[in-house]
Amino acid sequence: MMHWRLLYFIILLSTIIIKSNASFLYNTNDSSKTIFDCFDSYIIDTRDPYEHVSFRANHLIPYCRRPLSTDPINKIQGYIENTYTFKNLSLQGITSENLRQWSISIDIIEQYSIYLIKNKTEFDEFIFNNCSSLWFGSNCQYTFNLSMSIESFGDFVNSSFEARRDYLGEILIHTCYPHLSECYRGLEPMCLDWREICDGKIDCIGDKFGIDEEYCNELEINECKEDEYRCHNGAQCIPFEFFRDDHQSIDCLDGTDEAESFQVSGLTIIKDPTECISSMLFACEERACRQPHVFSCGDGSRSSLYPVFNLVNDNRDACFSTGRAAYYRQEIHKSAKRYPNDCYFLLFCKLGFYKILRNDTYNETDCSRANWSSIDCTLEYLSFPLEPIFNGYFQPLYSKQNLIKSDNDDGWPTYICTDTRLCLYLPKTTPPVNGLDCRPAPRYEYRGPSLSSRLRNNTEICALMGNINKYESNSSLFYCEKSDKYISKHRLVDGTQDCNYNEDENYTNSCSLNDTQRFNCTSETKCLSPIGIGYDKPKCKNDEDNKIDSQEIVVYSRLCNGLNSLGGELPPEDDGENDETNCEWWPCHTPYTRCDNIFQCANGIDELNCPNVNCSINEFKCQINYSSDNYYCVPQKYIYEKPIDCISHGLQRNVFYSNNLTFNINQEYISWKEKTCLTKNDICGYSSTNDQQLICNIVQKEDILLNSEFSIYLYGNETSCDIGQGGRRRVSYYFRTWNLGYLPPIINETSLASQQFTNIKPKKSLEINTSIELIEYCNRGIVIFEGKSYEKKCLCPPSYFGERCQWQNQRISLTLQIRPVGSHENKISIYDIFIYLIDNENQIIHNYEKINYMTSKDCNTKYNRYLLYPDQPKNINHTYSIRIDIYEKLTSKYYSSWYLFIPFPFLPVNRISTQIRIPSEKSQLSINCSIQCGTNGKCFKYFNSEQEFCHCDQGYSGRYCNITYNCSCSSDSICLNSSICLCPLNKFGSKCYLQYTTCQSNNNSCQNNGKCIPYNNHINYDDFICLCPESFTGSHCEYHSNKIDINFKIDSIPLSIIAHYIISYTDKRHERKTMFKKIPLDQYSIELFYTTPFNLLFIEISNNYYLTVIREESIRSEYISTNINQDYKCEYIDKLLNSTILNYKNLRRLKYYQLPCIENLKLKCFYDEKYMCVCDKSRYSNCFDFEHNMSYNCQGHSYCGDNGRCFQDNITCPSTSACICDKCYYGSKCQFNSIGFSTSLDVIFGYHIKPFISFTKQSSAVKITASITILMLIFSLINGLLSTLTFKSESLLKVGCGIYLLTNSIISILTITVFTIKYFQLIIFQMKSITNTSFIHFSCILTDVLLKILLSFGDWLYACVAMERTLAATQGIHFNQSKSKYIAKYVMPILLLLISISYIHDPISRRTIDDIDDEQRTWCILEYSTNIKKYDKFINIFHVLIPFIINILSAICITIQVFRIRVKTKKKSAYKKILFAQIKQNKHLLISSCILILLSIPRLIISFLSGCMDSIRNPWLYLIGYYISFIPPLLIIILFILPSKTYKQEFMSIIEKINFFSK
Repeated sequence: MMHWRLLYFIILLSTIIIKSNASFLYNTNDSSKTIFDCFDSYIIDTRDPYEHVSFRANHLIPYCRRPLSTDPINKIQGYIENTYTFKNLSLQGITSENLRQWSISIDIIEQYSIYLIKNKTEFDEFIFNNCSSLWFGSNCQYTFNLSMSIESFGDFVNSSFEARRDYLGEILIHTCYPHLSECYRGLEPMCLDWREICDGKIDCIGDKFGIDEEYCNELEINECKEDEYRCHNGAQCIPFEFFRDDHQSIDCLDGTDEAESFQVSGLTIIKDPTECISSMLFACEERACRQPHVFSCGDGSRSSLYPVFNLVNDNRDACFSTGRAAYYRQEIHKSAKRYPNDCYFLLFCKLGFYKILRNDTYNETDCSRANWSSIDCTLEYLSFPLEPIFNGYFQPLYSKQNLIKSDNDDGWPTYICTDTRLCLYLPKTTPPVNGLDCRPAPRYEYRGPSLSSRLRNNTEICALMGNINKYESNSSLFYCEKSDKYISKHRLVDGTQDCNYNEDENYTNSCSLNDTQRFNCTSETKCLSPIGIGYDKPKCKNDEDNKIDSQEIVVYSRLCNGLNSLGGELPPEDDGENDETNCEWWPCHTPYTRCDNIFQCANGIDELNCPNVNCSINEFKCQINYSSDNYYCVPQKYIYEKPIDCISHGLQRNVFYSNNLTFNINQEYISWKEKTCLTKNDICGYSSTNDQQLICNIVQKEDILLNSEFSIYLYGNETSCDIGQGGRRRVSYYFRTWNLGYLPPIINETSLASQQFTNIKPKKSLEINTSIELIEYCNRGIVIFEGKSYEKKCLCPPSYFGERCQWQNQRISLTLQIRPVGSHENKISIYDIFIYLIDNENQIIHNYEKINYMTSKDCNTKYNRYLLYPDQPKNINHTYSIRIDIYEKLTSKYYSSWYLFIPFPFLPVNRISTQIRIPSEKSQLSINCSIQCGTNGKCFKYFNSEQEFCHCDQGYSGRYCNITYNCSCSSDSICLNSSICLCPLNKFGSKCYLQYTTCQSNNNSCQNNGKCIPYNNHINYDDFICLCPESFTGSHCEYHSNKIDINFKIDSIPLSIIAHYIISYTDKRHERKTMFKKIPLDQYSIELFYTTPFNLLFIEISNNYYLTVIREESIRSEYISTNINQDYKCEYIDKLLNSTILNYKNLRRLKYYQLPCIENLKLKCFYDEKYMCVCDKSRYSNCFDFEHNMSYNCQGHSYCGDNGRCFQDNITCPSTSACICDKCYYGSKCQFNSIGFSTSLDVIFGYHIKPFISFTKQSSAVKITASITILMLIFSLINGLLSTLTFKSESLLKVGCGIYLLTNSIISILTITVFTIKYFQLIIFQMKSITNTSFIHFSCILTDVLLKILLSFGDWLYACVAMERTLAATQGIHFNQSKSKYIAKYVMPILLLLISISYIHDPISRRTIDDIDDEQRTWCILEYSTNIKKYDKFINIFHVLIPFIINILSAICITIQVFRIRVKTKKKSAYKKILFAQIKQNKHLLISSCILILLSIPRLIISFLSGCMDSIRNPWLYLIGYYISFIPPLLIIILFILPSKTYKQEFMSIIEKINFFSK
């Protein structure tokens, strides 16, 4: 049985044909009547070669059937190949993965997957159809009627629209905005385009006059933030970073963020006005008109006439891409048929209708034969057009008699009428006629200007005088007094006349508008509006604003290249210096004169060995008879030049070719090969004191220029050929690495030739030929055929709806650029980003889009997405906003949210362009939340706002998470809404029941432990991307990354470095990528991995640069080992040039930048405030722009502490961020410091312990300190036990001293024991052997404070002993032993309690923190406030200094007291002798006190140092001081027992007993 099933399965699969992308069809549910059967058009913008933009645009446009709810929808069947049931397929072992190769919608495939997983028997008999080739749909009802399959629907859409260019000027695309139903635009079929709402002119006439401009005054007074660009019409505020960021990326609804004309490679490019015929992208579809008062063509293009556009005239250049103007023009003329037939015929002939209406009832011949005396038109006056729309405002009124008298096509009106509401400022007239003001028409002039031109002045008055809406005085407005018009201040000096008397463009105080985004002209007192910067109007007097919008001018590479030698290529400076003056130090052969087909060097070495010459090495191409195909390859070594008499014959150079070895035997010729620098002296035969010049100048400087068609005489052949033909080749002025060489040398010389690069084949574009009838049928949609009768249906983008995509939709068009701040964790950053349209009242999600985002791949992407309102038209009683939720893809955990306000709800299209930055850490719960989220949600703040919201648990939604819903997602996914699922990494589908197959463990295409990530299911469900380990790169992680081992040969090893990689390109500006790397404490070298081949590597250490690697040509997968020493250091220019040169202005100073390399043979590089320069192999300088003042604040999202600077590896698209710490600070966030760390072993020694490494493999420093600690513990135990046994004697415990010393003996054991525990805890915690956070936290709080208390308690016990001895000495026989014993028993616990209380601030101020750096450490840190810090210093002084003072004073008092007694008993003895005897007898008291204080001084001094431990790399001095502070507990025997006869005698008896028992 199984064999038959297998055979059936094989036969079944063999019948399957891979269909277009039919499985990408979705939303085939019948439950939706208005949006169904969808395809996603997924398009990545392509760029022209000259567009070196830093990002790409990602468009996802769903094309669906979008009929009206009233349109009939019939179930039609197409061509079905097979019909199956779920049960039948299941029995044959067919999986959902197999079905993806069938012509079935993705919805059915997922439904089948659910059937298999959940074993839903009720779906056993579910019938579905496998369609015939190239048919698809739930009933196989659709086809594109193509002879080929479609791999990508986005490519199909692109090709379909590109095919429309074949019908430019012929095509008619007519769509209307239906949601302003009260608007009367004119006689049908004229209708309102959405772009005509708030366009500055009234298009809606009739009863609801001016409804299209209602509320539009709100746009004029709208203002933006300082870091935003205000789109010129005021409808948007976009990030200023979006302003002029890409000519093809239009972020403003009015398109004013990008220039209309711009310059590329010296050519001024003007945007193609018909470009939108072939594009459905946002740059066209979501763009209104740039200026007011112009005519919208309906596709993003517009008429070029401002402010007068006359639909009635035959303006053939208008709206070629849609035909809207021509269509309306014809319909306006056809509307005249409402007149009686003879009246219409009169207008047809006299006004030249026959030029417009080609297939009308009449023609031009009829007009020429007409008998006008018999015309039967009873109307005295005829108006045309029938509405006041001539020039946008007027309605000409024609006299029948005058028309009859006039020639054909030469009719002239008698009156010009206008609606008084349209033109309030025209002169007063007689009583209105039919509600219109009528004035005599301008006097007719034979062959004079047209009527439209004669009415231009009046048209401008109507358009530019007064306001449509009423304005009140506002600080954002400017009042044109003569024109009686309010305009936004942003319209001043913007190149567009907004006021009739031009007050706005003649405004003289534009620089006092407090607008930081205006351009300040240096040639005149004028500040241009941002819209006018560059090649657009207005302009500065000397066109200095042009440079702002031009490609960046590279200065250094244009210096002294001999081009435009009279005036130079660069504008001169104030001192007259240009790029071609003072070039005596500039060589002829540079990377920027090389191979430009101009012989800059006299012997042509700059044109030798050039690419694409088709000659061998060291050969010149020499053309014969001006033929590019007929040429010689002339070896340089056989070219000679004969010196000439320059005075008599001028510089007519004689150059010969001969391969005869005896040709120059007499040395009468100059060999081009042997003469490396050929000068004028050589050519003219002058004697030269310096045969080989230091600098070989270009030929222009010596007046020895070779002509562009220079001839070489072929000796022996008696012919000649020409070199240097064809004119100058275009040479890139971008930084080039030619002749820089290789540092260090290449290990494998063959590596250059054996580089492997992926050969990407260009995608072949689809060629689609569609008839104009099919294109026009669906307007801006895509035609599709339904059923066997091939009935035309339309797939509409979100911007249109209707059976023929004829209606314009209300919508939100969102452009979103997502930039990471950079994670301080080395983690894979993959996110699912959900964009919701929510109503503000209930927070219900009405529409959503999802973006799969990877920081490593998608940072340079602008996402363009649509959001549609739930109702058509949108409910005016509801307000909406956008919420963006981000989830970590690998963990499916919530990360953060953003809130976007939707302004101006009266606009038909809400265009929002913004940038969000993903923070380095996920959002935390909001404390003291102002809203109640109940038990089913959590309160958070939006990342970009102080506003709070409830993030609901699964199964709940709404503002307060009190609305329940049923979750239909798979069990391993997360429900975000009843219809929104967050899928795990390996799943997809609307309910997450479908599985990716490419990244399964048995099918992983990523090599070398690369992580396979499924990607981009809008084009191909099997696409994936490999996230490679640091040491590998490539699309499949198949290549080794460039590995660089750097050894430090400098005095001080830094804690971190900054690596600057420079990558040179031939067609664009060099790129700089920066990396921050910490250097482990136990290492004196560092490894760097870099995935992209590079040319230069600079290492920055403490603001010093070291040139570490040079690669003239970048090499993939290379291993490099190099050093950093003083020879590689880049010097600042001030050290290399004298003050005279340094004081020159920029251009002239740069001319001397060849000197440092020539004069300093060991110099590798140097720099100034703008450039970094490298010395090449010929000891010439090659300089490029280098930004030294990098921003260290992570774009305002720094997570570093106050003592650190936030560093990103890439300013634009950071993948990681790190903190560069100030002196004395350390940690991943610079949150720790080494200031006043007397009792902090963590700070001193923590970094020397390596995590996740066994003790035996730790550094020698760890092993040495561990050994010392163990020895101290052993010695402490011996010292403490012997001391305890000694002082335990009953005779010694009769007084308080014995009790104090006995207690101190026990305390000494405890102190060293706790110290040992502290040390080994630090070892174990930092090695990550114990990770229990509670235990680590308990240890952090207890251990350090216990050490402080025990040390201080020991010191105070010594002080108690000293005080009691003093009392005994002073009281003598009156000393009460029992009382001293009694006092001691009470003093010790009180003392211990007081000391503990004095240190209570320590455990309160301690906490543990996880330092998420490369080594993932956990630290015990101490954070004091300013006041507590002062108190801590005081208490440290008190506990060290007071016991010392008591000890020293006690010793002095005892000595003095005994001295007095002895003096009394020995009166005849010398005082001096007695004093010295007493000092000698009590010296142990003085010595012990001094020893104790000396051992405490290091701890005391370190506590009060204002400085810090500069480097935790070298902590030995501080470590020794720390260990010394624990020596006093080890010295009880030495300091107290051995100096005392009584104690010593007891101690010796203990020793004897120990010896006795040991024997």
